[in-house]
Amino acid sequence: MFAGAAREVVFANPEVVRRVSEEFVPVALKAALVNNPPRGPEGELYAEIGRSKPAPQGICTVNSDGKVLAWALSFDDDASILKFLDHVASRYAQSPDAEKPVVAERFMKFPSRKFADVEDNGKRGEIPEQHAARDRCPAAPLLEKGTLVGRIVGRPLDGDGKPIADTIRQEHYMEARLEVAIAHQEQLAAAVRRAEGKRFRIPGQFARQLISHAYLGQLDVNPMGTIPGSHNDRGRWVFTGQTIDTGDPEIIRVRIEGQSDVEGGQDIGQNLRSDGRLWDHRVTLKWQGYADIKDNRVIQLAMIAGGDERLRWGNAHLNLLAESDVEHLMAGHPIDLECAVRYGLFAESCSSDEGVEGDPGN
Repeated sequence: MFAGAAREVVFANPEVVRRVSEEFVPVALKAALVNNPPRGPEGELYAEIGRSKPAPQGICTVNSDGKVLAWALSFDDDASILKFLDHVASRYAQSPDAEKPVVAERFMKFPSRKFADVEDNGKRGEIPEQHAARDRCPAAPLLEKGTLVGRIVGRPLDGDGKPIADTIRQEHYMEARLEVAIAHQEQLAAAVRRAEGKRFRIPGQFARQLISHAYLGQLDVNPMGTIPGSHNDRGRWVFTGQTIDTGDPEIIRVRIEGQSDVEGGQDIGQNLRSDGRLWDHRVTLKWQGYADIKDNRVIQLAMIAGGDERLRWGNAHLNLLAESDVEHLMAGHPIDLECAVRYGLFAESCSSDEGVEGDPGN
């Protein structure tokens, strides 16, 4: 959620984007790797950055040796973002590398609310210019060869049925990576064979992969109930398939049609999140598209969906305060969305540099 909030608030400011592009080297890190560093020199860099983190996610600035100069979780106001960049640039001028100890500064809200500094641990890691010939970047996906990979994009529609112009807000635009495992592809291929040309039911797990990312807002409002602290109230989807001729005897094309109705929300019965968030989310869609199958694998998948979506995200703490979004990035902003929506997804077999033979988990 914080990453999306930073995108729509911090990095939607043209002057911030200009400054960062001209004076810094912007890098987006996977929070999972910061919180659980992998092995190797890159892992050591992740560990050094994570050593001073004030939260699982945040905006962090480091010098050329990977020593943290400052963390910021939120800001006093919009002008404070640019002041933060000035502050970090000044600190970098004083500590461009690890020749002398570097204290990591940490701000809950820059500059008014500061956490305790974290002292340098005296270690200096060796950062290679590139990965060794046989090393794999830990941030790169590691997938079984043949895994279906793509992306899904979603937009709310205006009163005229057109995507709204504003794409900055998290509830106004979503884009997510989509992966369909080989096992689920094989289930689809088996269902095609059993149908012998007749209309058939798309296997549930394959269909679930199609709808699992089809929702607006931040990651934490998944109506499927897969996020800790959430629950699912409704999870109904029915997809059917019918083979159609492609003119290519090696490819089986399946026309897919379906409906999905998913609803969920915050579990307030226990472990209510400390930031006070409360949300409920329902997405009802009609789907259509196709999947091309070759040699028992789905080599290409294309789907579109349209329907209605209702999302309400509130925060008992924030609603009482007349604050700007930049003052509470971690908690986001209240959302009250109810409108028509449209989604589209496209996926194909993973690239040769992503795929490996056999199960990559073994």
